[in-house]
Amino acid sequence: MAEFFVIKESEAPRPARQKGRLAARMREYEKYVEQVPRGQVGKLVPDVGETPRAIAMRVSRAARRMGKNANTWVVDGIVYFTVT
Repeated sequence: MAEFFVIKESEAPRPARQKGRLAARMREYEKYVEQVPRGQVGKLVPDVGETPRAIAMRVSRAARRMGKNANTWVVDGIVYFTVT
């Protein structure tokens, strides 16, 4: 079982910042979220090796990072999303 501790915030290490490819992918999905105005739907077609579920999760996480909410759904392997 894991050991649990409560420590002062000043004693905790700072979170690592995302770098490189991961950061670039995060910005890419944030741009997709920014481009979909209210009342419109974004559509993402997965590339070879990508799954619709992974893309839908990236969209949802990008929206959450931006303080927004994304509703995603998959039809015939294509990801659709709205942003509120």
